[in-house]
Amino acid sequence: MHTCPRCEAKQANLVSKSPVKGAWEIYLCNVCLFTWRSSEPETITNPAKYPRPFKVNPKDVPLATHVPPVPPRS
Repeated sequence: MHTCPRCEAKQANLVSKSPVKGAWEIYLCNVCLFTWRSSEPETITNPAKYPRPFKVNPKDVPLATHVPPVPPRS
């Protein structure tokens, strides 16, 4: 398990690896559903450097009941 940069829950899992060994890995947070690639800058991958305005409190996630609908394809 890894720590999510956005909500800091220690419930992020590796979901994919690059076909080129060691190039990147993709992680998914089981709490806030944030997904990131290991090759992104530290402002995305490091919880201490992730921008404060975009942080999510894990306790607020279950309260986020309004999810905007995906528009129909045209």
